[in-house]
Amino acid sequence: MFNLTNTNASAQDFTFFLAILLIAVISLFLVRRLLKVSFPYFFIGLLGVIAGLILGSQAAKPFSQLPGNYGKWLPIIIDVFVTVGVLDLFLAQTKNANQFIERIFAKYQPDKMIKNSKDIIVDTSILIDGRIFEIIRTGFINGKIIIPQFVLIELQNIADSEDSLRRTKGRRGLDVLDRMQHDQDFNLEIIDELTNSKEPVDQRLIRVAKLRNAKIFTADYNLNKIATIQKIEVLNINELIEAIKPVLNPGDDIVVKVTQEGKEPDQGVGYLSDGTMIVIEGGLKYLNKDIHCQVSRIYQTLAGKMIFAQPKKRTRIR
Repeated sequence: MFNLTNTNASAQDFTFFLAILLIAVISLFLVRRLLKVSFPYFFIGLLGVIAGLILGSQAAKPFSQLPGNYGKWLPIIIDVFVTVGVLDLFLAQTKNANQFIERIFAKYQPDKMIKNSKDIIVDTSILIDGRIFEIIRTGFINGKIIIPQFVLIELQNIADSEDSLRRTKGRRGLDVLDRMQHDQDFNLEIIDELTNSKEPVDQRLIRVAKLRNAKIFTADYNLNKIATIQKIEVLNINELIEAIKPVLNPGDDIVVKVTQEGKEPDQGVGYLSDGTMIVIEGGLKYLNKDIHCQVSRIYQTLAGKMIFAQPKKRTRIR
């Protein structure tokens, strides 16, 4: 005869197996998600879950006395809603709690502690610039390269811009980041701190640098000034490039190709191999030609050096 008892037992075993498998899949998914969550959010969220379960169980207890399915399911629904609500309330206060903890640590931090972190935080401008890749590979800059998640989001927004110039810059930044991630010489870490903050990106960069006692690597003039005012060490790529340019003095001889017309009449403009602009008085007639010049005067501006030169008698090379 057909054994109904064994059939029901098998069905229950199969249902139990499916339930265990579902729980395992959900647990794995949650663990993978939690690994990407910053510690402050994880810690505050854990406290929120614990507090929510305690409050939810107390709030649901009176409803368990109701008859039938009301007493069975209504307490569970109330418990879940209260837990989710308390969790959301706790997560909304993560930013304020994090700032409070930072102030406490800053207050009791001994003055004798020395900021010796080698972490280097890069901003969007330095990734778009692209020269960071070769500079770090030369070994002149050591330390862990830190890229906040909000910098990647800003870079992605630039790459998705409708403006073709901004879109090109953003994609160049993403290409540089991809090269850095696949190069074993780079000690690179992407962090998730302050990703959900509503502060401007520059302010978040400064906060992360303070929290980690790190340096900021940038090509942004304004970020450089703001960070310096707040006593944060800044590595400015433009200052680095300017510092390693060949030193020229009035009277030095140089060879330069006149590539374009200058602002003033009869002026020609050329560039050295490092990008230094040379304004050649009376050089317009040598357009698209290499000529011998003599440096006449040098001006230092915020954008760099501006060098003026005069063609020599035997000027043309080719």
